[in-house]
Amino acid sequence: MKSIDKKIGILKERIRRLKALEKTVPTFEKYQKLLNTKDIAERNLQVAIEACLDISKIIISNSDLPEPEDNKGVFRVLAEAGIIDEECLKFLIPMAGTRNILVHGYDQIDDAIVYGVLKKRLDDFELFLKNIVKNYIHKQKEISQTDGK
Repeated sequence: MKSIDKKIGILKERIRRLKALEKTVPTFEKYQKLLNTKDIAERNLQVAIEACLDISKIIISNSDLPEPEDNKGVFRVLAEAGIIDEECLKFLIPMAGTRNILVHGYDQIDDAIVYGVLKKRLDDFELFLKNIVKNYIHKQKEISQTDGK
């Protein structure tokens, strides 16, 4: 559980940073003009998505769930196992693609997508964490307590 806890801490920190940044850009036009702010938003979004992927991959590995074919599949496997809900999946599938663009297609980054996530979708990362805590971490603790009795 130590490695998953570390990744959760990273995700929480990136969410905190993104929420603080969101307050500094009231309009899309201002966001587009602030190049350093855009860089900060993109990097923190990338790390937040990668933390979600890492957390998910740890769970898949620890739970003997089917090996996904790609990053989008990572989230589908968790949904099929009942660890994340459909609402979470609808957010995370496109985020897997966004991560790939942020890392590999940096010349194709759509400012509107990043700004939209910044303004409207940061709570979805917290929803992911709530799903993980409720449907995986708490159950693992229950299992370990049962095994220890």
